[in-house]
Amino acid sequence: MSALDVSVQAQVLNLLLDLQQRLSLTYLFVAHDLSVVKHISDRVAVMYVGQIVELATSAAVFAHPRHPYTAALLRSAPVPDPNATSGDVALAGEVANPADPPRGCYFHPRCPFTTQVCRTERPALREIAAGHLVRCHRAEELTLTGARADADDRSERR
Repeated sequence: MSALDVSVQAQVLNLLLDLQQRLSLTYLFVAHDLSVVKHISDRVAVMYVGQIVELATSAAVFAHPRHPYTAALLRSAPVPDPNATSGDVALAGEVANPADPPRGCYFHPRCPFTTQVCRTERPALREIAAGHLVRCHRAEELTLTGARADADDRSERR
């Protein structure tokens, strides 16, 4: 999709949404463009080094991320507002090697909320709210920032 002209991309996405509704289809849509993910998805799975770290409704992920990597992704997404300030979105460190991941949580070398348990125990993907799964030892105690709500949020169109 990213290789397509923006107007063609929008037409293709709208066609997919139309077909989904008319034919009761389910898609597995893999993308790096968060604006596209937000536009087309009912549920979102966020992956880091080959593991799902967060799985929830699109609205929940974008408004209230519960994994630090998800929050970092959302903060890094460009905002179509020339007056918006961009925060420090760069994560420290390097992406873990999937062939030789770190002990404990795969994200701990880059996570600003790491504790000792993160360094030693691999977190399970667990449900922390109805339908909201997270792979983070500290998910319940962290308050993370999500994406700004906008007028074309998919949940408002339904």
